[in-house]
Amino acid sequence: MVMVVILAFGVLAASYAFSMKVEMRLAANTTRDPDMEWLGRSGIELARFVLAEKMKIPVEGQFDALSQMWAGGPLGTNEVLLAVSLTDVRLGDGLINVRIRDLERKININIADEPLLNRTMQVMGVDPFAADVIVDSILDWVDPDLEPRLNGVDGEAYLTEPNPPFPPYLSKNGPIDHISELLLIRGIEPSLYYGVGRGSDGFGAPVGLSPAAGPGGEIGFPPAFGSQLNPGVNLATAGLKDLFTPIGGARVNVNTASEAVLSLIPGLDENLAREIVLTRRGFDGMDGTEDDFPFVRIQDLVGVPGMVPELISILNRYCTVRSSSFEVEIEARLGDYRKVYVATLIRLGSRDVLVLNFYPL
Repeated sequence: MVMVVILAFGVLAASYAFSMKVEMRLAANTTRDPDMEWLGRSGIELARFVLAEKMKIPVEGQFDALSQMWAGGPLGTNEVLLAVSLTDVRLGDGLINVRIRDLERKININIADEPLLNRTMQVMGVDPFAADVIVDSILDWVDPDLEPRLNGVDGEAYLTEPNPPFPPYLSKNGPIDHISELLLIRGIEPSLYYGVGRGSDGFGAPVGLSPAAGPGGEIGFPPAFGSQLNPGVNLATAGLKDLFTPIGGARVNVNTASEAVLSLIPGLDENLAREIVLTRRGFDGMDGTEDDFPFVRIQDLVGVPGMVPELISILNRYCTVRSSSFEVEIEARLGDYRKVYVATLIRLGSRDVLVLNFYPL
């Protein structure tokens, strides 16, 4: 009996000690949160500086490409940027890692028209009837009126028949703020949103989505760092979140866009999009290396195998070699405590890089 009592007290003591250790760790982390936020904000300022300074480089400042320093490449530096690093940056007792990706690598969903959306559904292999419902519902979700299109859904229809597993909600009738809002739109299933066999990696996974509270601003994010989309993703694996963004310019950057995105541009097909990507990658066939061959002007696309000069004028309307919108991911570490922050930056010039939003993952 004595041994049983001693054993019981030992288990209780160990449980109490573990509980106290957890409580102390949580309390310590809470006191560190202000320091972690300042580390995250410091990462944003570092990204702003790099994006602004890059604009001052005589040739490299004329275009944005994956081989440049801001995107993790070895090029696109001057004397100032040579002394700057985006990885393992020490700030007092803390450490930050910064990753920048442009948003012009994707198509702005808020300005995508019906022909472009129809082409997207076609190349992704969506059933024609389902495609009509999806395209009209996307347009109904974005436009300000309450009148549904022929195959669309608008107004209060989502109150009686919301997309599972969400509770009833109203249609947005305004611009999409976060790409995961697409999961709220009639006909869009997770497999179409994420892509074939891709799961919920990267920005945009709808963790904690609360459409009842308002789909524009109540979206959670996955606790991931380094989730940058591989520019080599193709239409066989791409999901809608790989092809579209709610923030960005009206034109797609041919130096950073994936083969899947480029193949949706009017005038381009999968073969020509593949040739554009292969040309810019250089001899090693990889983006972001020293032998990359980025396009300085849209007219440089004439050197792509299969490209005809007559197509260049069409691509001028849909493509660019510059990016102005960027998503920045900052990993902050303080001892064994780690947090990830995300911000959206808009670059207006070499002295004007605005912070559109900033939030923790």
